[in-house]
Amino acid sequence: MTDARTRKRPAARRRPEPGADRQPVTVDRIVRAAFELIEQDGLDALSMRKLADRLDIKAATLYWHVQDKHDLIDLLAEALFADFPMDDLADSEDWKGNLLTFGQAFRAYLVGRRDAAKILTNRFVLGPHLLSSMERLLGWLRSSGLGDRESSYALITCLVYVHGFVLWETTPMSGAVARGETARDYLEELREELEELSQESFPHTVALAEQLTGPGNDDRFAFGLTCLLDGLAAQTAR
Repeated sequence: MTDARTRKRPAARRRPEPGADRQPVTVDRIVRAAFELIEQDGLDALSMRKLADRLDIKAATLYWHVQDKHDLIDLLAEALFADFPMDDLADSEDWKGNLLTFGQAFRAYLVGRRDAAKILTNRFVLGPHLLSSMERLLGWLRSSGLGDRESSYALITCLVYVHGFVLWETTPMSGAVARGETARDYLEELREELEELSQESFPHTVALAEQLTGPGNDDRFAFGLTCLLDGLAAQTAR
């Protein structure tokens, strides 16, 4: 599998607007501008024309460097792995501890970048930073005693869990939240509504209303990831 950028055209190719005193157009500059637009309006609102306007260039110039929006998102995915501080994560003989630390750090990183999980979901376009991260994760998994097949499946399972959890927790919970109500206020209202349900018809839901609507996503994430890793550990004992 090859990087879409290198497959299409050289990444370092430049073509400034004729006769204009502007910064040269580079892939790095295009990526930075795309992230700025995403932080401002979200990934769904990103378009090649808006990006060209942001860079103060013609759309034709942008298409000289990036084939289309799909190609652009490939570049954004690699850039996200480039910025993630994977090298700061310590290696230890505890593979489960390594993966738990990675999962928590990666989740925090994705939450801090608007629509980052949406950009990465099901993106598998190889670049040097994605490859480096994948190699390290696979090393931890194979050191656990998992076989080759199980290690490759486990890598995807762990990434899907992190991406999916971030998508879940960063998506508005209701129309009210999407329109501006805070998630905390909405959850408090929801808790009250659940507690007022019929005890006879919904005894378990009423009993767990506070747990279901509490803001403790850190604990929820850690619980799910620990269960996932415990399940992988059980595979090594077979």
